Parts: sequence; structure tokens; C-alpha cells
Amino acid sequence: MTAFPPRIFSCLNPRRQRLFAKGNRGFTLVELLVVIAIMGVLASLVLAGLKSVRKSAESGKIQSQIRQIYLASALYATDHGGHLPKVAATGISGDPTEFFFLMKENSIADLENSGLNPYLGSNKANWLAPGDDGIKSDARPGRNFSISFNFLINKGELQPGASGPSGFEKALGTVRLPLLEKPSRKILFFEEERPNDGFCVWFIDKPTTRHNGKAHAGFADGHVELLVPADMSASEFCELVPQDQQY
Repeated sequence: MTAFPPRIFSCLNPRRQRLFAKGNRGFTLVELLVVIAIMGVLASLVLAGLKSVRKSAESGKIQSQIRQIYLASALYATDHGGHLPKVAATGISGDPTEFFFLMKENSIADLENSGLNPYLGSNKANWLAPGDDGIKSDARPGRNFSISFNFLINKGELQPGASGPSGFEKALGTVRLPLLEKPSRKILFFEEERPNDGFCVWFIDKPTTRHNGKAHAGFADGHVELLVPADMSASEFCELVPQDQQY
């Protein structure tokens, strides 16, 4: 055992000298408590950092998913005279390749036969956002999408004898993506809290609050923003075409 310098060793009281001489000096209770407290602080800092990293990764992932859906929608529009796919809620039927997707039942979308399916490539499964547990609005498991649409993508067409479109009857045509004014301020897609149909935030659906009280919204120019849900229903964002052009 390495000997202590005589001057230091002589400063210790007899009991301490015996402990050092035997090589079995231990920690005091105060020292142990200090070490435990420091370890606790370090652990909390590490956990907080990991949580922040996980949340940031989830946010980046859903942004990427929304951008992929936008790109697929733009490709679809290119092949269909500029028109986006139709938005549909439960109960609407038709050719599924004309819609973003039709609904099999509440919360379950027919993603395999959607209009975007041919354009999504390897991203076909990217409809459920990270952090979304896939619980339906009635608390049962099984929901398969987190991203919903602005229902006003459906431009609508006049019904016989009607002065204007209304309700589900207007879901016959869609706006043309290249003709949207101020596309950087028009929301096409949003991350929903409890997707239960193919409808939109401006009727019965709610944006998520998973991201510090905010939800991701995809705009008509392809960029994605985090917004407070209450702000997403502003006419600046949701009215894709003027009311008098919704024919």
C-alpha cells in the first residue's frame, strides 16, 4: 500500500490514522447523500434531454410524412388536369382512385385503393403519425391514419334546382392545385387528434395537441408549420377558393 506523506498523515486524528493505515476508509453518510443527489440531478437532465430528442424526432417524422403526401398529391394533380383527389367522409362511395381515400368504417381508411397509393411508393404506410396510439374516437384500437384534409378541397358542383353547394352533396369535384391563390397560406392537410372519417378540421374533427399544444399543417406550396389548433380554422388558411367560386 502506498504510504501517506508524514505531514498529511500526522494531521489526522488517531481514529482516522487507523482507518487509513488499514486501507479501509469509507464514505460518510453525508458524502453518500451528496453523491446520490448529484446522480439524481444528472439522471433527470439525461431523461429530459432524451424526451426532447424523441419529441423532436416525432415532429420531424410527421413533417416528412405530410410532405410526402403533398408530393404525391401534386403528382396526382399533374396527371388529372391540376385537380387534387376528392375528400370523402364515411358513407360516400365512388371510384376509390378519385379520392385521397374512401372509408371502410369510422377510423379505418381504405389506404390500399386510394388515389395517392400509386404515387406514394415506399411511403404507403406513412399515414399514422409517431406518437399516435391508433385509438379510435370510441376508445377502441384500430385507427389507421392521423392525417386529414381540408374539406374545401372539394370545390363542389351545383345540384339541380340548387342555388349553391351544401353538405356532402358538394363532394363531386375538387379545386385545381395550380390555381390556388396564396398557396403558402392555404392548408391542405393537418395532423388530427382522433381521425374518425375523411372529413376536416372545419367541421367536426380536431387537430392534435401532441406537440406542445400545437399540430402540424401542410400548406398548398408544400411547406409544413406547427400551429395552435384554434388558429387553423381561420378563413385565411381554410378557404381555398372564394365562396363565389365554389360551384
